Amino acid sequence: NTHSTHKQTAITHCGLRQVTDLIYSPGETVSNSCTASSGISNYIQWYLQKPGKAPKLLVYDATNRQSGIPGRFRGGGSGTQFTLTITGVQEEDAGDYYCQDTWNEGLTSLGAAHEVTVLESDVRPTLTVLPPSSVELQQGKATLLCLANKGFPSDWKLSWKVDGSASSNTLEVTGSSAVLEKDGHYSWSSTLTLPVDQWKKVGSVTCEATQGSQSPLSETLRRDQCSD
Repeated sequence: NTHSTHKQTAITHCGLRQVTDLIYSPGETVSNSCTASSGISNYIQWYLQKPGKAPKLLVYDATNRQSGIPGRFRGGGSGTQFTLTITGVQEEDAGDYYCQDTWNEGLTSLGAAHEVTVLESDVRPTLTVLPPSSVELQQGKATLLCLANKGFPSDWKLSWKVDGSASSNTLEVTGSSAVLEKDGHYSWSSTLTLPVDQWKKVGSVTCEATQGSQSPLSETLRRDQCSD
């Protein structure tokens, strides 16, 4: 199971207050909230706007779904507190959500945007293997760095192979835990350290990333591509 990462910011605009910027995985439940500065009965509408398109009405009078809107969208609340819940969010639901006060005659402005990002269920990271530095080689050791960027979910694992064989317990391997990026993806790193005399006998080093039942991906660095 994957877990969403929530970054919340309260914004007040035109008498309406919304929580903004949430990142979700497909299938999770999204809860959008909107607070009016004074009681407005059930005179609230919810919209979804995608880049370059006009806002699309989802719910009117707080709880009534617009025709053609899927049942996973549900509006609730009255008075000053309102919610829009999406049960089992889909990638197509990503966008900016707005609440609109229709109580005050002539008010056409929408409340502050509530941006919902829905990540793909699985994103394969990009792998890069960096060779040891010439300065380090002069000190008698060779450290290789594997960088895995922009993957999802957070449980990708990195491992090493030397000349096609899994790295043994005699090799020094360190790895970082997943680092959450601002866009909701994750990055990882791992290092492999070899004695310099062993490095000089190596033909290739491979960094492999694995996650669940997905097919592994790898990046190979050939020693003859490096300048000793």
